[in-house]
Amino acid sequence: MKIKLTLLGLLIGSLSFAQSGGQNTYQFLDLDFNARSMSLGGDFIALKDGDINLAVSNPASITEKINGNLALNHFIYPAGINYGQLAYGQTFENIGTFTGHLRYVSYGRFTRTDQSGVEEGTFTAGDYALGLGYGKALNKYFSAGANLNVIFSHLETYTSVGVGVDVATTFYDEESNVTATIVARNIGYQIKGYTKDNHEPLPIEVLAGISYKFHHAPFRFSLMGTNLTKWDLTYNDPSLTPTIDQLTGDTIPVPSASFAQKVAYHTNFGVELVPSDNFFVRVGFNYQRRNALGIIDRKGASGFSFGVGLRTKKFEFNYGLAFFSVAGASNVFGITTNFSEWNRKN
Repeated sequence: MKIKLTLLGLLIGSLSFAQSGGQNTYQFLDLDFNARSMSLGGDFIALKDGDINLAVSNPASITEKINGNLALNHFIYPAGINYGQLAYGQTFENIGTFTGHLRYVSYGRFTRTDQSGVEEGTFTAGDYALGLGYGKALNKYFSAGANLNVIFSHLETYTSVGVGVDVATTFYDEESNVTATIVARNIGYQIKGYTKDNHEPLPIEVLAGISYKFHHAPFRFSLMGTNLTKWDLTYNDPSLTPTIDQLTGDTIPVPSASFAQKVAYHTNFGVELVPSDNFFVRVGFNYQRRNALGIIDRKGASGFSFGVGLRTKKFEFNYGLAFFSVAGASNVFGITTNFSEWNRKN
């Protein structure tokens, strides 16, 4: 009964909100902050295997396995933009396991000019989110968790402060190798706006995902659903109008996305090859990224992502590469170690 109430409360609460691109503050919260997630198409949340990086994006996957884990992921974006995530997990006796994490984005240094274009020095811009997460198993199959995030942003002399909460629940069946998750993230409030008496909404979003690993083959398939509270994510050019066919005189309507395209805009696909416990190869596909950012007739590898992972005795290394358009790609490097293992061996 408690499990049903937890799931119902999460679903009802999440369906009360919707996200529209460009209409919210702190949009950086929607970025992928770890190499594994980006390699698998983005917004990867449907797994519970002791990965502290995924535990930040899905607090329901927090377990004692991440005790003592320290992880750093750093992204290199085009135009000199850098961002990343630092995370640590700790288990407290009779209380449970917590994660502490810092997400950051550095937009670089800009030239300040007056209205005439005369240079007046430089300025910087950045966004930061400091969070604390907690997860707990409800029974053999279900778990729940939440993050509390304090958000700070500075753009030149303008600053903003806000708070946000992520809530999640996960179903995991070890025997069938099936994991399913639903997350409602960025539920919060902008305490201090960039300008006086101006409070903008946070980019609230509901995600769901499922993954399955074959018992006798080294493959894990995943399907993610994003922006589940807004149906149509496609863009329609408001300047377009119906035209007339000069031969038949028929009216040609403005092109619009089909039902299948609208569904695809919500889905990310990922495949993880796991030939051993110490080596991983990952491939992902993001349909929305390919169609929204790819240049018409020159899409190339837009929407595709790739990655590898390597685990040693004391470290785990991850690398990811995601193509957004022919203009550039994003690279991310991640490293994880466990302080408990270091202390035990030393």
